[in-house]
Amino acid sequence: MIIILRLNIENDIKNLHKKIIDISLISEDNNDTTFFNIDDEEIHETLKTLKKTYVTSNSKDETILNLKHKTKKQKKDTRELKLESYKKYNEALNMIQRKFMTSAIDIIEEALELNPKDVDILNLKGLLKLLKCNFDEAFESFYKSSCYDNNELAKKYVNILSSEEFNIFLSRYNHAVRFVNNELYQESIQILENIRTEEPELIEPYLLLHLIYEKLGDNEKANEYMDKLREVDKDNLLFEKDIVKTSKKEEEKKEAPKKQKSHMTLYTLIAVLVLAIGALYLNNKKKMNHLNDQVAAKEEKLTETSEKLDKTKDELKEVKTETDKTKEEQAKSEVIVGDEEELFNKAMDLKKEGKNEEAIKYLELVVKNGKTKKYISEAIYQLAQLNEKTKHNEEAIKYYKKYVNTYKPSDNYYDDSYYNMGMLYYKQGDLEKAQQTFYSLRAEDPDSMYNNSQVESILKER
Repeated sequence: MIIILRLNIENDIKNLHKKIIDISLISEDNNDTTFFNIDDEEIHETLKTLKKTYVTSNSKDETILNLKHKTKKQKKDTRELKLESYKKYNEALNMIQRKFMTSAIDIIEEALELNPKDVDILNLKGLLKLLKCNFDEAFESFYKSSCYDNNELAKKYVNILSSEEFNIFLSRYNHAVRFVNNELYQESIQILENIRTEEPELIEPYLLLHLIYEKLGDNEKANEYMDKLREVDKDNLLFEKDIVKTSKKEEEKKEAPKKQKSHMTLYTLIAVLVLAIGALYLNNKKKMNHLNDQVAAKEEKLTETSEKLDKTKDELKEVKTETDKTKEEQAKSEVIVGDEEELFNKAMDLKKEGKNEEAIKYLELVVKNGKTKKYISEAIYQLAQLNEKTKHNEEAIKYYKKYVNTYKPSDNYYDDSYYNMGMLYYKQGDLEKAQQTFYSLRAEDPDSMYNNSQVESILKER
């Protein structure tokens, strides 16, 4: 697999310093509706607009606050609020050290309510939300922090979350959730296992893997991932539910002797047994539906996140408007309908006719809306091949990466994708990336026929 993000979130959290709790060091907050500068040299008009909306929102909030509290006492209150926010920020850092991540998020949210302009609080919220895989909230927090103060930590994560690499990562995450909803559990497990290996700090893959294995009835694996989840997030809401269940069981045990002393009749015992069996049935039914409910909610969240991040990523790129072309493509896409098999077969027919650009559109729909591994995996590889053939090399590399990051060495085009991607890098003159790709091929599939003399020669180049 290719590790594409290389996040180091916990290390960035460790590098955050605790706030000094001394009110004499806190400056009075003179209201400033231009709470960050809008760079006149900013070439992205949409980004300028986004920043201006933050200015407007901030100005509005401060105006309302002033109308409510126009007294001298308010200045003192502002400093005390900041001091309270610092205490909560420090408390959140303490909770993180003890791996109580869910509590840390609650506390940092409280700190932000008290002191919404503090970049340290915003950055810590962003890091925690990223650990929890709440990607949209993480981005918003880092972006606001970079607007208030152009700090390196916020800039780093804005760039990561706006990158093509993260877009690929998010696409894989979406696939994992979609596979669960279509009962392709092994395919989902494969992706989540890869993500867990690549980015072991992320919390949610442990939760999803636990729930999937629980759904499959593999209690050993489910418990294994529950233990791993407990290591990274001790007070996850999943454990809170387990505590409630355990407490109920203990209460029932305490009440049992009292019931025995009351000399229950045979009929009463039978009634209790019936109720117990009914409760057990309902509990099991809830348990079986639990995974589907959570996954469905997550898919909705991920879809929303994907849309937000895609929009932001587009805003960060230089805008080259081609309105007429876009309208024409939209009009064409509206008439492309059919199930994944029909779409895929149509794409292959177009490919045979040499209509590669049209074939690409059909294959993209298969990847976006497909439900079965057979067609999705084949479409990803064909997209890589056709984009390479039509000289869209960056798109080709994107789909080759997508294939090796989603599937495993035993799948049809795994080593082909590695080899073709490495050769593309090499032809483009990027020797470093070509060599990295071929080293990954060696490690992941040492018996591949592509580990040949040509690859060996490229690896020896300096």
